[in-house]
Amino acid sequence: MAVLKTIDLNKTFKIKTLKIRAVEKLNIEIDREQIFALVGESGSGKSTVARLLIKLIKPDSGHILFKGQNIWQMKRDDSMLFRKSVSIVFQDPYASLNPRMKIQSIVEEPLKIHGKLSAEEAKSKIIEIIKEMGFDETILGRYPHQLSGGQRQRVAIARALMLNPEILIADEPLSALDISLQASLLQLLTKIKENRKMGILFITHDLNIVRTISNRVAVMHLGRIVEEGHTGEIFKEPLHPYTRILMNSIPGFHRRNRKKTPRISTEERISWNLKGCRFFNRCDYKMAICETNIPELKTVKGRKVRCFLY
Repeated sequence: MAVLKTIDLNKTFKIKTLKIRAVEKLNIEIDREQIFALVGESGSGKSTVARLLIKLIKPDSGHILFKGQNIWQMKRDDSMLFRKSVSIVFQDPYASLNPRMKIQSIVEEPLKIHGKLSAEEAKSKIIEIIKEMGFDETILGRYPHQLSGGQRQRVAIARALMLNPEILIADEPLSALDISLQASLLQLLTKIKENRKMGILFITHDLNIVRTISNRVAVMHLGRIVEEGHTGEIFKEPLHPYTRILMNSIPGFHRRNRKKTPRISTEERISWNLKGCRFFNRCDYKMAICETNIPELKTVKGRKVRCFLY
């Protein structure tokens, strides 16, 4: 049984007369000891998925199951267990850390809410996890503004791990950092995953990172999963036209020989009201059926693909 699972999850936002279907019929499963990557361009709905999974926002329809139990129908004790078992690291550590709290108070906060440890036990656990993040005890007396971006993100990770979660949701945790810091944090997350035997939902738009650390990947486009499968198989042979475009966007010396993808206007891109495939305006393989019909997510070559080409 998957630790965290979604069934036909839907979420729509209304902006005046515009309806944005940020998440549509989402079905994913996240297990322990697995790094599941959710990739796509900015605005594809990835962060909305993260907020739905940790109960920050409520879905319009569908189910989110934690060990087979709907998270919106849990009793108080089960809900507290869910909160302890699923943690999140947000994209911007400066925004997610209280600037008025010292690092010790920030890291200790989950223990105060959920834990029943004495002051000495709590302090010991804080020091242990801070050292695991590569800090010494002197950092506990500082404020977030006194730290670098990479240090702040490590503090955010430390806070997320205080309750030994089974699933860690990492929502673009490296996007605000430079390349050298990204590499060190990736190594840290991989080490933590192996030591703690936990699963990670890694949300990103960086395919190089996905190829490096993930076991399984789902490609999201304007609220819909268009392809899902084992990371190696998707990188070896992407099936959906959108996945192919993402692969071609990876930096490399072979970029000169790539076919240029036509640009579309912002209005077209965020309309969300296309009756059929939302990739229609950008697709080189579009057919008449694509404009008015929504392709179903079907199994092709051992993976899931949403396209009328298959």
